[in-house]
Amino acid sequence: MSDKIVKTIMKSKPIRMWIDGNCFNLKGYNWKQRDKINNSTKATTSNIKTAGTDKSVEHNDNTIESDKKIENIGEDAQQMYDIPVEANSQGILSTSFELPVFYYKKLHQHHFENLNEIKSKTKTDIVIPRNEKTDRLIISGADEGSIKQALNEIHCILGQIRNMAMALQFIAIRLTSDEIVTNFEKFKNELLAEDSFRGMHESIFQKPLRLHLTIDIFVLLNEREKKEAVQALEDYKESVLKPMIEKSGPLKIHVAGIECMNNDYENVHILYAKAKIVDETDEMTLQTLANGLSVHFYERGLLKKHQENIKLHMTLINTKYRTEPGSPRRRWVKRKSIDARKIMEKYKDYEFGQCDLTSIHIANISTLGKDGFYEVLGSVEL
Repeated sequence: MSDKIVKTIMKSKPIRMWIDGNCFNLKGYNWKQRDKINNSTKATTSNIKTAGTDKSVEHNDNTIESDKKIENIGEDAQQMYDIPVEANSQGILSTSFELPVFYYKKLHQHHFENLNEIKSKTKTDIVIPRNEKTDRLIISGADEGSIKQALNEIHCILGQIRNMAMALQFIAIRLTSDEIVTNFEKFKNELLAEDSFRGMHESIFQKPLRLHLTIDIFVLLNEREKKEAVQALEDYKESVLKPMIEKSGPLKIHVAGIECMNNDYENVHILYAKAKIVDETDEMTLQTLANGLSVHFYERGLLKKHQENIKLHMTLINTKYRTEPGSPRRRWVKRKSIDARKIMEKYKDYEFGQCDLTSIHIANISTLGKDGFYEVLGSVEL
């Protein structure tokens, strides 16, 4: 995985987050001026009643009007959807929703002050589960408007918590054909044999059986979110990928040429190979395919952050993996770069080879499968 991809994610669209079966658009929370929380947050809700049924709705004040389904629903197919608010015997109104335990921990650890301000401002009471229980967060108050205002502002905090969390999963296209692996090993051995390439060490190279294209990243924190992501991938296959391949025929990916994630070739931390579809046309490009996948998962509220344009790359070298003797393991120690100037001169157009595009995976970033690739949560065959 590339650190650069995570750090350069664009913020041109609102945060979109899947919360307890619904999908909301969230505006950013103002951490420096908490007394100026944005009250105009618009939430869109996708009431997912069955797998693959995703309705998008827009929240305006206390009325929520449905938009169209993400999957093949026309503009006329609209219905009203309200955040459920119930009254107890004393006339106190409340709403509730369930989150992964991770969010409850973060709210207790770091956001007491923020929540107290929301309580005071909206005149509501907010109860967050403790003791790592899978339970529901409850907001109660005297009227629906205050409850929905508090809900919107809590959603803003949740969106920021997710965006600041470490990525756990990613969408991957595996690039481990015999040809690509063989040429990668040759490339690696030639670089290690050359004394003039400063900073070179075997540990910073990607493992051959993990070669892949990264499309986008997730923070999926419980089984429900993971299942939703796998279902979203299956939906995209049926609605987009399958018709596309039926029209174009089987696809091959060509990996050739190298580039750095920064413009200073003298101090490089990530070196990658470029990729495209063999015999690309204006209608069929690997960039279009990757961007389409990213947009689909963004609309489902599952991406960690939105990217405007996917950086297609097969990571070859990443200096964060450096484990040579005497190299500090602490995360905050400055990484040792490589000098890639001569590498770029000699290998700029290096040919890695081709592989069939036969599957797309959702995989865990930090866990390996029995075959040496990343552990796969779900995949689709093309």
